[in-house]
Amino acid sequence: MDKTFLQVLPLAIGATISPTGLLFVMMILSGKDNPKKKALAFILGATLFLTVLGLIIFFTAKPAIQSTNHPDITSAIINIVLGLLIVLIVVKSVFFKKKDKPADSKKHKKPYSVIGFLYMFINISTLIPFIAAIKIVAENKLAPLDNISIVIAVILITMFMVAFPVIITYAMPKKSETILGPVNGFMSKHGATIANVYFTLMAIYLLYAGIHKL
Repeated sequence: MDKTFLQVLPLAIGATISPTGLLFVMMILSGKDNPKKKALAFILGATLFLTVLGLIIFFTAKPAIQSTNHPDITSAIINIVLGLLIVLIVVKSVFFKKKDKPADSKKHKKPYSVIGFLYMFINISTLIPFIAAIKIVAENKLAPLDNISIVIAVILITMFMVAFPVIITYAMPKKSETILGPVNGFMSKHGATIANVYFTLMAIYLLYAGIHKL
């Protein structure tokens, strides 16, 4: 179990690095009409999507790979493809800089749980390392309880950065602005750079794992 968790931990950490998601939640919290409840609903919707996706991958990845003529090669190719997709994300971010500002929450008429669900559905930079992490869990032979524990841990780690402002707002309502202000400023300035560096390391990790298996 420990070995598998250490394998997926770098990917789960990469999945949680989402400057856009963090800024979007901060924007919701700065709004009016129960912003904490709206932000919480957003987080729950995003978590629901990851849970559904994680379970689908967990129960289908291994049978699908094992059904191929060369399961190890198939698994290796998937790792390489996921690594290359992360490379494309980094290249797009570095060379095609386009400041992705979260859309104005006032324009949204859908429930915030639905917005959170849809946000995670299109958040490719989070989904690729998340999918890679769950695939590793699905492929390793662990006891059912260990599998469930690691899948839950991956989901919680993936959601941590986006959920952090909401957790702080509920846990320390009086100090939340003092804590979240600097965090918001730092991620606005350096979030994309941190994400690109870490994504590059993840891409190398997945490409090495895939090539090593071939």
